[in-house]
Amino acid sequence: MNAPPRRIAHLDMDAFYASVELLRYPELRGLPVVIGGRGDHEPSLQPDGTRLFARLRDYAGRGVVTTSTYEARALGAFSGMGLMKAAKLAPEAVLLPADFDAYRRYSRLFKAAVAGITGEIEDRGIDEIYIDLSELADDTRALALRIKQAVRETTGLSCSIGVSPNKLLSKICSDLDKPDGLTIISLADIPERIWPLPARKINGIGPKAAEKLAGLGITTIGELAHAEPALLREHFGLGYAAWLHQ
Repeated sequence: MNAPPRRIAHLDMDAFYASVELLRYPELRGLPVVIGGRGDHEPSLQPDGTRLFARLRDYAGRGVVTTSTYEARALGAFSGMGLMKAAKLAPEAVLLPADFDAYRRYSRLFKAAVAGITGEIEDRGIDEIYIDLSELADDTRALALRIKQAVRETTGLSCSIGVSPNKLLSKICSDLDKPDGLTIISLADIPERIWPLPARKINGIGPKAAEKLAGLGITTIGELAHAEPALLREHFGLGYAAWLHQ
């Protein structure tokens, strides 16, 4: 009997830390919010029951952005950026301190929700997991929607899921339709859906490698797929070139 085709899902929580904070402070929904402040950036409760939030424009220090809402990202404030730099791009953004105890609690909750559907899970960090759906009889889309619904019902948070025959493709796919996205591809879809994407979308190609590839005229995944192995070996060495080619 033939083994069922591989169906590997990558589940990525949407703007995870920021989304947990929005559960606590729903009045901030739709606003640019940056996580990464100190304890003294906790909101203060006013006599009328409203909260007074710190603003990014008032930040002084050497801290970095832990994460941000999609509204803050639209203004250029991304994870890993210095808070002072982010303040120049999004001065009116709300600044909140990180609460890692809360993030770990919600991480356990969403993973338990998925485990209630299937135990074939590979933990990849606080906000992402791989799920092997290969042995489950259900339709792929119906399964993925069921998982997304279970996560939402358990945590109040949304996630994005990519499903493909392998982990590398699924991780790319989970990022294609954020937030609250679902992308399913087969190997036959690769030329149309994957090849036009920037090469840096491949997990394992960082900024320096992407810049080096661009210098060789290779900017998309499709161009990388068609690159001569000898050219890659010349510029990246045997091991990394073989990985890039594969």
